[in-house]
Amino acid sequence: MFHTNPVYKKELKISVRTIKTAMIILAYNMILAVIGLFVFYASFDYKSTIAGVVNYHNMMNLYEILSVIEFALILFIVPAITSGAISGERERQTLDILLTTKLTPLQIIRGKLASSISLILLIVVSSLPILSIVFSIGGIRIIDLIQLMMCIVVTAIFVGSIGLFFSVLFRRTTVSTVFTYGTVIFLVLGTIGILTGVYLIINVRIDTNVVEDAAHRIAPNLGNMILMLLVNPAITLLSLFSNQFKNKEFLSDFLNNYGQCNRVVTEHWFGISVTIQLLISIILIIMSARLLDPLKRGNTKRGNSRRSKTKRKKNNQY
Repeated sequence: MFHTNPVYKKELKISVRTIKTAMIILAYNMILAVIGLFVFYASFDYKSTIAGVVNYHNMMNLYEILSVIEFALILFIVPAITSGAISGERERQTLDILLTTKLTPLQIIRGKLASSISLILLIVVSSLPILSIVFSIGGIRIIDLIQLMMCIVVTAIFVGSIGLFFSVLFRRTTVSTVFTYGTVIFLVLGTIGILTGVYLIINVRIDTNVVEDAAHRIAPNLGNMILMLLVNPAITLLSLFSNQFKNKEFLSDFLNNYGQCNRVVTEHWFGISVTIQLLISIILIIMSARLLDPLKRGNTKRGNSRRSKTKRKKNNQY
């Protein structure tokens, strides 16, 4: 368990004792509060409120805006926390000492990831009073807020595992941070960009082939390429909104822009997407532990040296 992991205990104690954590929480909640209060004020017309007319759709918009802002801040904060978890130990020359302990590389990776997720949970819980603005008038249920928190935690684990993988793969924190942010940007914007580019290319080819029969023109259909968006955290949040507001056509309309998508996948998009992201996170954690294991790296180096020696012997015989 995480509470018995020494790395988790150490990282958690260090993080809560530094001014950096307090400043992150303060800046996070200030940004969320200022934007939330501004949107709350702008969403309601003073005259209609005096007349006793309340538009609950405005509260839905406020919930969506606050959720998107919080989601975007999490995507921005998590890579900064996790991308230097292992590479920072290398730069401080403490990684070799950590590897000489009785802890396995998997326990070290789990402890680093758990401490980062705990900090994210602290940030998310601290923002609950701001998100509770949406309950002042109604329209949003407690279960909706719990589902949003679950979506944010899963995204934090997904992005955090990516940051840890690059932190193990590269020796410098700067390089691992750049690759982590680049991967997150690719997942959020790059997947949509690829689908849009392929769609436009197919659309141009169809237009050049069509001569006169414009009435029977076939729209481009990307088929299974649309499933690429299952690893896109932003589309996962969009599917959550579709489920919460009982408007599943909202997600399907977006996906149908790129062609026909399987209806079963569309209806269960949130669950499928969360499951895939968690599986990718587990794979990245296991790969990070294998890369961090000095014994396996040593065996690989010894295997390479043995193969090179065998080749030299054969060459000498000839």
